[in-house]
Amino acid sequence: MFLILLLQPFFVVAQKISVSIFNEAPLYSLLITPSRGQYRLIMDDTSLAVATNQLIYITRVGDSISVRDASCNLGVCARVALVGLSGNDLLRVKPIMPSLPARLYDDNMNFYIDYNRIMAINLIEQEKYVAAVVEAEGGYNRALEFYRAQAILVRTYLYANLHRHAEEGFNLCDAVHCQAYKGRSESNRVFDATSDTRDLIIVDSEGKPIAAAFHANCGGHTANSGDVWVSSMPYLIGVPDKFCSGGRGAVWQQRIPLSKWYKFLSLQGVDTSRITTSDLNFTQKTRQKYYVVNGVSIQTTKVREYFKLKSAWFNVSVHRNEVRLAGRGYGHGVGLCQEGAMAMAAKGWTYERIIDYYYKDVRIVNSSSLHRLNDGEITTNQNDTLSKNQSEQTEATMRLY
Repeated sequence: MFLILLLQPFFVVAQKISVSIFNEAPLYSLLITPSRGQYRLIMDDTSLAVATNQLIYITRVGDSISVRDASCNLGVCARVALVGLSGNDLLRVKPIMPSLPARLYDDNMNFYIDYNRIMAINLIEQEKYVAAVVEAEGGYNRALEFYRAQAILVRTYLYANLHRHAEEGFNLCDAVHCQAYKGRSESNRVFDATSDTRDLIIVDSEGKPIAAAFHANCGGHTANSGDVWVSSMPYLIGVPDKFCSGGRGAVWQQRIPLSKWYKFLSLQGVDTSRITTSDLNFTQKTRQKYYVVNGVSIQTTKVREYFKLKSAWFNVSVHRNEVRLAGRGYGHGVGLCQEGAMAMAAKGWTYERIIDYYYKDVRIVNSSSLHRLNDGEITTNQNDTLSKNQSEQTEATMRLY
């Protein structure tokens, strides 16, 4: 039963997906409270009705799970599930050890022991998950067209990465390693945007779901995927973006002790005994892939990673015993710039126009056109498109550029 719940075939993805929640926490005990709807508690082969607001404590005992409520022990078992029956079911999940803030989750929850921790798997309807991620990744009180664009990106990522954690027994996790997922969205506008774009995803020229990359702020120009990642993708080509210049992530500064900068350069193979401080100066009028010092080329992304910088777009200058960085942008810079897209939406841009600006030679299609290839990839039939009305809108948008 549990394997069926966790590893669903592709054709039922529109119904439920499985997401590991609190995935980076070593969960030992949790408090679960049904907040809405009608739930049944399943412990191995035992099934019990659960009342709204009933407290259920789940604790690890070796390789098993102990279950109790406020008054008595309910049993020890290998696996536990809380299954919603009403279609509008909501659970409150509060990690006790370690202590973490409580979150609300739609639909069903499974618990079992693996990887030396309690695994907590949320089995949730796809569109509810998409809405929750849109809010977690996009923030609050944004323009509807931005949320629509973000929803399509989130859904595209979902379809392209359905099996990312298949070997671990679930589809996705809740960390930024996959997509940030912090439980149920409470925003009507986010739900509207998700509903308005239901089942829509972005595919490349071969009909495959794209790598739906996005970031907070590009600093004025998005990055080429090949300058940031190992592989280059033809639809992820840098474009100028004047819209994000007023965003919070547009510019930044950071100071680093000169001794730490020299240590980093030494690790990259630079002979620091043969350079002067003026050799360290570096200006990026446009995004550059490399920071060159004394003939040694160092990827700007490697500088960003080592010093935990906001972006890889920065200028370098030396003042006495410190290196001063003047940077632009927040994030890897590839794909959609969220603060740019927010400004576009505020100016009346549609989600189709926003997506068309940041991703080149792509199409927005209905996910029902996807089918499996023999190697496990998914693609679309090149003849499968949106409805006639949606297609005309997309073509009109493309003609603007």
